[in-house]
Amino acid sequence: MPENRLFCFGLGYTGERLARTALAQGWRVAGTCRSSNKAALLRDAGIEAFIFDGQQPLDTNALAGTTHLLCSVPPDSEGEPVLRLHRDRLKELSPPPQWLGLLSTTGVYGDCQGAWIDETRTPNPLTEANQMRLEAEQAWQGLGAELGRATWIFRVAGIYGPEGRNVLDHLTSGGVRRLVKPGQFFNRVHVDDLVSAIWAALGHPGPGAVLNVCDDLPAPADAVLCYGAELLGIEPPPAEPWEPLALSPFARHFYAENRRLRNDRLKQVLGLTLAYPSYREGLGALAATRQATDSPD
Repeated sequence: MPENRLFCFGLGYTGERLARTALAQGWRVAGTCRSSNKAALLRDAGIEAFIFDGQQPLDTNALAGTTHLLCSVPPDSEGEPVLRLHRDRLKELSPPPQWLGLLSTTGVYGDCQGAWIDETRTPNPLTEANQMRLEAEQAWQGLGAELGRATWIFRVAGIYGPEGRNVLDHLTSGGVRRLVKPGQFFNRVHVDDLVSAIWAALGHPGPGAVLNVCDDLPAPADAVLCYGAELLGIEPPPAEPWEPLALSPFARHFYAENRRLRNDRLKQVLGLTLAYPSYREGLGALAATRQATDSPD
């Protein structure tokens, strides 16, 4: 049996955490980033790092020996950059990777008017960016079919976690607004649960699947913000009624889609138990870490 080698196109917030998990389990790990400084830090951690800007392909030797390949690089203005530049090279590897994975987005479903949906819902992306995400899913599934390899599509909800990626840090830094739009839901997942899901899929013997990766409790942004303020022992920002004409185009876009995602398939296929089944457990753990860090020895 060949030694497991994970290659991550995109060693960002999620990819680097997955890479470090694989390293700890004795895997060889390689992947891409966009800067030489980041590459040096990754190499110091034992990860083979390569610079990839979406314009030039990697040297074929960078991919040699890859048994598991994950892509978290989003499409650019021309479409899916990894397969655009590497599809033929991946098909020429001998043997080709035995496992393929893509981090996609729940945005491919479009607006569902707050309905509960699962992976059987027909995608209906509302934006060009999310249409490209759906086309990227199809391209990776097509490659997997050509190679006869397991292909996993992870439709990921809003990711939160440490290092400034949570409402506690947003409240502390200031400037966050508390918009109230009745009946509006957002879906989210703690980065640790996302990494656990990918890691479980890496070891799964099945043919692959399309999976919603989200927690159990879709919730209004207002509720999450108020809970975060409660954990911090501060007053939440004043409530502002939903007035789309007074908002930036980005904010209007953020609230334009409304859906509640089911994650039953994630749990059934992978046998996964979420460490943070809702924002309450996730923010509670982050608040406890903040308190421990801020407390004097």
